[in-house]
Amino acid sequence: MTESPPQDQQRTISDSVLEQVEQSVIRAAQEAGAFVASRFGKILEISNKGDKPGKDLVTDVDIASQQLIAGIMAETCPDHMLLGEEDPPEEEPAAADWLWVVDPIDGTTNFVNSSLIFAVSVAALYRGVPVAAAMWIPWSNDDGYLLMHARRGHGTWISDSKMNVRPASDTGAPVAGAHSAVPRWFRRVFAIEKPLEGNLGEIRDGGSSCYEQFMVARGTMQYSITGFAYSWDFAAGSLLTKEAGGKVLRLGNKGRFEEFHGWGRNYANDSATYHRIRKWRGLVLSGAPETVDFIAANVKPEAHSLIYKIKSWFS
Repeated sequence: MTESPPQDQQRTISDSVLEQVEQSVIRAAQEAGAFVASRFGKILEISNKGDKPGKDLVTDVDIASQQLIAGIMAETCPDHMLLGEEDPPEEEPAAADWLWVVDPIDGTTNFVNSSLIFAVSVAALYRGVPVAAAMWIPWSNDDGYLLMHARRGHGTWISDSKMNVRPASDTGAPVAGAHSAVPRWFRRVFAIEKPLEGNLGEIRDGGSSCYEQFMVARGTMQYSITGFAYSWDFAAGSLLTKEAGGKVLRLGNKGRFEEFHGWGRNYANDSATYHRIRKWRGLVLSGAPETVDFIAANVKPEAHSLIYKIKSWFS
């Protein structure tokens, strides 16, 4: 069953309020990005979140970046609440109407290894639905970075340039030679139907979900299949992609892709809602609507149980 969109609980939010929130998340992403860039290639304090050495790395820069974002949120939007990747896992307060869902460095392993494929991602959700977002990535321009932002209904922008997803082919099939983001394990658990076989595009797997979505919204990548990953990996990227004219699907419980609307369904101001968003995991397909529909129609799980096995790899 396709997930139905949540009731539009954002209609009472004025555009002036949304613009103010957008400016706040832009400032947070920009200042956090500048801080992270200042520590790139320097000595880091590195630890593991789990019990597997070299997996789920966290650095002092991740923690300080999230604290910086939290401080800007508290200053500019004091009634908002932050839900970040580096929160203590045992903390589950009652969810506020406004949640900033934050990845202070997406691609920490890349960052630790002095790879420039990482991102700072900040999204403001109103009752579970992303309505404003900003994402910072390092870039080889005079500024040393790109910052992309969006608010609901106003498009996706880098500076004064409006972003658009890469146009689809006439059939919606991926274009040979154009970059696509697909997990390394994808063919092990999904059957590729004949119209898509050998036609996935020029595949890349960069190690940062947010960075890949940035490239989709910018029109650099024609589509991405990203995950399994957490809410902070998709909160900003999903809005940036949609406002750039794209479509975002998530893998549903029956192994088929369905429209992704965020986390607004059954939203309540309680700790169970906070827990649900924090523990959510998903595999997300994004790109031009015709491309996304073509791919979704031509992939299916080899075995339903394998989807849950793959999800467990990321637990």
